[in-house]
Amino acid sequence: VHSTVRQKWLDGDKFIISTMEEVANIALEGRAALLEKDYARLARLMNRNFDLRRRMFGEDALGALNIEMVEVARRVGAASKFTGSGGAVVAFCPEGPSQVKLLEDACKKAGFLVQPVEVVPSRLNEIDLKTLLSK
Repeated sequence: VHSTVRQKWLDGDKFIISTMEEVANIALEGRAALLEKDYARLARLMNRNFDLRRRMFGEDALGALNIEMVEVARRVGAASKFTGSGGAVVAFCPEGPSQVKLLEDACKKAGFLVQPVEVVPSRLNEIDLKTLLSK
């Protein structure tokens, strides 16, 4: 799946290059949204990230089941995107517990399992963080 996009990048495909640049900027904006606790913005960025990937890779490559997982979450107003290359999604419910319940019910109806994400503190030390921030 990735090799096609990689080759397009290497060939100088303007759409792929500009889209990948936008994906990188979304990551930076997402970090800022997290630090600012702007969860509505984070939700919009998550959705935008998936939408860009969908355009780059195409629906056939992503798979109907993977896309349906994202869309089930979006139908209840949650943000959703792949955790990696498919097989699972991460959903974010900026409206809180009532939206989580809607998501759980919608996923159960669609035959999907919900596993809450456990957020843990970073294992990076101060030197690691300074190195990452300097790039």
